[in-house]
Amino acid sequence: MHVDLLTTLAQVPALNPDTERWLLRVGLFIFTFGLVYLAGRFLVVPPARRVVQLRNANNPTLVEAVDLYLRVVFAVVAFPVAIAAAGFGSYLSGSAIVVAAITLAIGVAGQDVISNLVSGIFLVLDANFNVGDYIEWSGRGGTVVKIGLRTTRVRTPDNEIVTVPNNDLSTKPVVHPYDGVRYRVNESLVVAYDEDIPQVTALLREAAVEDDRILAKPAPAVHVERLGESAVDLVVRFWVVDPAETDILAVRTDFASRAKDTLAAAGVTVAPANMQELSGDVTVERAQ
Repeated sequence: MHVDLLTTLAQVPALNPDTERWLLRVGLFIFTFGLVYLAGRFLVVPPARRVVQLRNANNPTLVEAVDLYLRVVFAVVAFPVAIAAAGFGSYLSGSAIVVAAITLAIGVAGQDVISNLVSGIFLVLDANFNVGDYIEWSGRGGTVVKIGLRTTRVRTPDNEIVTVPNNDLSTKPVVHPYDGVRYRVNESLVVAYDEDIPQVTALLREAAVEDDRILAKPAPAVHVERLGESAVDLVVRFWVVDPAETDILAVRTDFASRAKDTLAAAGVTVAPANMQELSGDVTVERAQ
């Protein structure tokens, strides 16, 4: 068996010298690329991550972004270093027109990618934009889950994951409704014209102060927002403590339920029918 194996190996034709040189260069390229990337990944990234974490303990988004962006940087740096070490530079310089055309095509096709990449950097550097924040943009809202190189992932109140291009969040208005220590809720309702507005106002304030999640200072307020054609439009404004931890929808639902029961017990007509005057002719035909 040993003799047969040697005989088989002896019959394998030797590689062409050009092929050997090409394979050697490819192997050198792979080795250099891996060496540069792994050296940066395990020798530079961890210390840099620790330094950023010490200086920005309250900004975990920046820490994760530094880790990700540094890995990308070392991958980008390792590529030309590996090309030079493998001796492929002569091939690229010999076809400068082709390289320029490829670079131009990539640049044109990757404009959006580059724009989103730069926007992602600005989002990461923004201390007021972090993972876990609730944001509203372009008529939508949700909690930031992850800030990536090109997109940001947002979880909506319906538990949907929305992938938003970073450029949209950096160039369009973004609202942080729950970024402060308190949040104001506005609830609208309409009552009939013949109702006692001061009495209705007092009843609505009473329904608001019964909830411990609603702040006593500033006190809940009720205002006449508009005198409609057939009813009076009112708005109830109250503040909720710690909006980042409080379920705002639950507070609004509980208040609406209490307000409805309180007004109904007092005989107040909420959302009265809209009285409209109709004119015209009515024709009645007898069926034969």
